[in-house]
Amino acid sequence: MSERPLTFEEMQQYVGTEARPHVLQVEKELVRRFLEAVQDSNPLWCDDTFARGTQYGGPIVPPHLFCAMMTIARCSPESGKVPIPVPETPLPRENVLEGEETWEFFSPLHIGDTITSRVRLSDVKLREGRLGQMFILTYEAETVNQREELIARSTNTIVNY
Repeated sequence: MSERPLTFEEMQQYVGTEARPHVLQVEKELVRRFLEAVQDSNPLWCDDTFARGTQYGGPIVPPHLFCAMMTIARCSPESGKVPIPVPETPLPRENVLEGEETWEFFSPLHIGDTITSRVRLSDVKLREGRLGQMFILTYEAETVNQREELIARSTNTIVNY
């Protein structure tokens, strides 16, 4: 947060700001460990023979693992706080609540794919609440694979007060 609370007009200037792309290699061991941890034995994710006979031609990465991979953010070593989706934009207030997150999937993700996600601040709204002014910040992300095929699109809304 900045030295003084930012105004709605100041926050509006950040709409459209994009974070540095997040690039991730989807590794077989990561998928195996995740499926073991959540006890998901769907043959589409873990049975090569079964999955080869499907429209996907082989195992695909479960969408819930994809969501987890793209949502996890490391805490800042300096502050101990989880960073916001677009670190290039400030938070106008100190406290943050997760509002809503939605996902759309377009292409399957395969082990060995390299994915690139781009997140941008897409909207800022101001509301009055019991604790004073609340900013509703909406972030949109698109993720593509190494062939530039759209894998997923997500929207994440946080409440900053």
